[in-house]
Amino acid sequence: MKKKAVIWESTVLYVLIGLAIIGTMLAVIRPKIAEMRDSILIEQTIQSLNIFDDKVTEVRSTTGNKGKIKIHIDKGNLILDSDNEEIMWQSISNYQYSEANKTIEVGKVKALTTSSAGLWNVTLKINYKNENIDFTIDGNDKVKKILSRASLPYTIWVTNNGTTGGLQQIDLIAE
Repeated sequence: MKKKAVIWESTVLYVLIGLAIIGTMLAVIRPKIAEMRDSILIEQTIQSLNIFDDKVTEVRSTTGNKGKIKIHIDKGNLILDSDNEEIMWQSISNYQYSEANKTIEVGKVKALTTSSAGLWNVTLKINYKNENIDFTIDGNDKVKKILSRASLPYTIWVTNNGTTGGLQQIDLIAE
């Protein structure tokens, strides 16, 4: 009887030690996994913003042109800003994308990473102010539309409404 009790005590002890080791490993590995996931997300978002820019460039070529972009937002917010003529993505990240408080350029995308309570606030944006573009959102000027995380992708329609006062009128409709 005493031998069975010793075996059970040993078994419970080894299981507890094993669980402690697994818990410690998870505590160490989990932040790295979150960091890698955010790194991949930022790279994919830069690609999506470049696709968005390509569609705007394509639509600009002819008045009346209309194009469609599908964008899936897993984390952060995509901001369509017709007041500042820019498209911006912002997110709190576990990954420091670039040197803190310094804007870097990745193609047309400008990236800024700032510290935020032990994490990183990453902002990616394309500004069209110097490209003679006047954005409207759902036909309205001086508006911000924020697209947040969603299970389904957003569809953004980009329409060339011609030129007014030397500015290309591009309307964005997000569904």
